[in-house]
Amino acid sequence: MVQGIVAGPWSIVPALLAISLAWYTRDALIGLFAGIVAAGVILGALHPQAVGVPADLVTVGGDLGQMHPQGDGDPWSIGVGGVVLGALFGLKFVPEIMANAPMFGAWYVENVLLAIFAIGGMIGLMIRAGAIQGVLQALTARADSAADVEKAAFLAGVAVHIDDYFNCLVVGSMMRPLTDAFDVSRAKLAYYVDSAGSPAARLAFYSTWGAAMVGFMGGGLVEAHKQGLLPSRMSDFVSTGGESVSAATGAVWPLFFNTLFTGFYSWVALAIAALVAWQVVPNLGPMKREESRARAGNGVLGEDADPMIAEEMDEYEMSETATPDWRNFAVPILTMIVVGLGAMFWRGSPVVFVEGKTGTTLLSIAGWELVAPPSGPWAFNIGGVQLGIASFTALVVAFALYRFKGDIPSNKDATDALLVGFKGILLAAVILTFASSIQKAVSLLGIASFVTNVFGGLPAWIIPVGVFGVTSFVSFADGSSWSTYGIMFPIAIPLAFATGANLPLVLGAVFSGGIFGDHASPISDTTVLASSTSGSDHMVHIRTQMPYALITAAITALLFLVGGLVLPSGFQVIPY
Repeated sequence: MVQGIVAGPWSIVPALLAISLAWYTRDALIGLFAGIVAAGVILGALHPQAVGVPADLVTVGGDLGQMHPQGDGDPWSIGVGGVVLGALFGLKFVPEIMANAPMFGAWYVENVLLAIFAIGGMIGLMIRAGAIQGVLQALTARADSAADVEKAAFLAGVAVHIDDYFNCLVVGSMMRPLTDAFDVSRAKLAYYVDSAGSPAARLAFYSTWGAAMVGFMGGGLVEAHKQGLLPSRMSDFVSTGGESVSAATGAVWPLFFNTLFTGFYSWVALAIAALVAWQVVPNLGPMKREESRARAGNGVLGEDADPMIAEEMDEYEMSETATPDWRNFAVPILTMIVVGLGAMFWRGSPVVFVEGKTGTTLLSIAGWELVAPPSGPWAFNIGGVQLGIASFTALVVAFALYRFKGDIPSNKDATDALLVGFKGILLAAVILTFASSIQKAVSLLGIASFVTNVFGGLPAWIIPVGVFGVTSFVSFADGSSWSTYGIMFPIAIPLAFATGANLPLVLGAVFSGGIFGDHASPISDTTVLASSTSGSDHMVHIRTQMPYALITAAITALLFLVGGLVLPSGFQVIPY
């Protein structure tokens, strides 16, 4: 297995290449893959013997000066021939980097990768069984004006928050006929879909996001352990066995729960979208022009608009045997939530356990105390979310329900619907796989230790807002929050420990910066999906949404600045 090295400034090259190419090509996948390849090339160039370059070529001349490929303080020079051959043979590291990415660990596969496909399959089944059409009809019966429709679009986005892809695919397709009927512009619909997609999904700890974020955070904690920065009280957050170190995923959940309170961008984005829907915040700039034209009856799209439509999902129709019924939508979604939450409070494997004797203080948060009741000892358990179980249970319930009711007439029709849903969600799975691989790649090059050495002397109070700013830039450039998390968590977590910054606040800054890119970048997958399923011109959607995204980012930055100044390093909402 490929071993990590201390690459110094070279460690940031794969991340910069991934960001630059993603922006230039408008394709996050190209950028991510190029970054992974670059990591393999650099590993081979700086450690040519590891890829089979003969020793007499490796140690010639000192053409490139002295390097420390193994980080052991024993300098040796690499000749040009060794560098060139090492870089070429370093390509053999690429499949090894991807195969050993956190994504392919058993927990990650079960709770993230397979869960994404289960959710995609449910989308296909719901469309075919008339579940989504049923929700649309229920909303239509209660809408009397454009203002009502805007509120419904926002609330639908918040309600369907299991996954940002699920949100965009379902809400945009479901609400478009209703918003068209009341002359609400397609750009306005796309704004509601986008503003309640990733921001709300980020807060849904029982969703694919919760499981994925715990995995990304685990990678950052492992990096901190390797640098000797992980506090002893958090030693159970990593598992060591022989030469390998991995995250103890179950132990990370309490730390993740703290970030639900510090993920400021999600809360602010949802608040602003709600205020827009309730007509408290006015339509700004380009959005005002779009809405004025639509309300005047001159079309929900401009004359020169080039609307994006997710053709396969949009053209996939409800079965002739289906009866539109909102309950067909509610039952599988509630099943997923109930099973996911049930697993959290199952006593078999708690990851948060608080207990105390009668009258003792259990928790103390900002002057507020939770005291054990006088009737006797008290205990509270929170276990890890089992998203794999929850999503597949919901998928089975949906399949059985629709077949039993006859909304889907045959098993073949049902499996065809599943395949349509799998295809619609495939991009999310591929991006997540590549994001996990880039996390592995930059960790092998020692990017966290390089950044910690360079910025470790900064005052703790500036770290949260600084991390938010850098993460926002990265996510806007590469268009993917998950790939951004793969790059940033191995940097931000060790930096927080090295500077004494409040850890939940720094984690919230990384989460928030990633959501900004998902919300605002023209190459963001969810932003493209929001335009596509809403039938909006993509660049019109970007221009009309940008003022709201920038206002949200400014308020978020201020909150992280204030939080960095007033919150002590040990502050936590939930014990971890």
